[in-house]
Amino acid sequence: MGKTLVIYDNDLAGDFDGTVGLAVLFGLEKEGLIELYGIGLSDTSYWGPIAVDNAVRHVLKREVPIGVMSDKDPDLSSRTHAKASFDAFGSRISWHLCQDVVRLFRYLLAMAPDRSVVLISAGPMTNIANLLKSEGDEITELTGIELIERKVVKYIAMAGDVHVAEYSEYNVRSDVEAARYVFENFPKTVPLIVVDYRVPLQTLTGDIFDKAPDEYPIKAQWKWFGDPRFNRPSWDPYATLLVHPKWDKWFKLIGPGKIYVDEEGHTEFKLNDSNHYYIEHKEGITNEHMRRVIHEIITKSFN
Repeated sequence: MGKTLVIYDNDLAGDFDGTVGLAVLFGLEKEGLIELYGIGLSDTSYWGPIAVDNAVRHVLKREVPIGVMSDKDPDLSSRTHAKASFDAFGSRISWHLCQDVVRLFRYLLAMAPDRSVVLISAGPMTNIANLLKSEGDEITELTGIELIERKVVKYIAMAGDVHVAEYSEYNVRSDVEAARYVFENFPKTVPLIVVDYRVPLQTLTGDIFDKAPDEYPIKAQWKWFGDPRFNRPSWDPYATLLVHPKWDKWFKLIGPGKIYVDEEGHTEFKLNDSNHYYIEHKEGITNEHMRRVIHEIITKSFN
């Protein structure tokens, strides 16, 4: 069995934790634990794919295919840390040179060995819902659901808040219809693991980038915020940590059960024999411990 292939779908030009999550994946690949197989963007910032590509080329010394929501017009607003990567390092790609994200995911899954891919979404679930809805085409006769059943070993979603059911978490709230579709239609043969809003909330990460070399592109994005102590809750880094072969040193699974989403984006978990789970810290694991874990892994991507 080869390395775990990881597809990371994220609104990377939005909140900075998505970029911290990407740096975790860089560190895990540097350790030889995974291969970053593809990246999808679930926001429309023009600068997002540029920032991702700059970071990937510098750290991994190779290309990773990037997919965008090509049916939407890119947002040219400069009010994003992703623009700082372009300002400092220029670009070798553009939004218009990236592939359509659903076609990219279909191609990557079709080419992957069976049961070899971990799929992560740490943003709105729009792209995952559209993948599930996709029909057979010239890439493969398999539908999106059939591809996931055959190729994906687990799906990790940073989504919802099963601890406080009256709270509508951002990723779910941003596309409630997509989230409801995913939770209702994801194949029951593939575990669906949720990182919800509360668990990473007090694990603050990010200022490790102050120690990165100046040529490390993510450092320019971090400095854009203008605060040398800048940190964010580790929502998306927790999702990427779950691809670590020893993730169960830090987390325990609650489930199985099923997550239900109402029309306003509130999430509720009910124990049953379905395939949904959510995570909690293991006993004795603190937020400060997890901060150190995340920063240690990211540091491996600096060299």
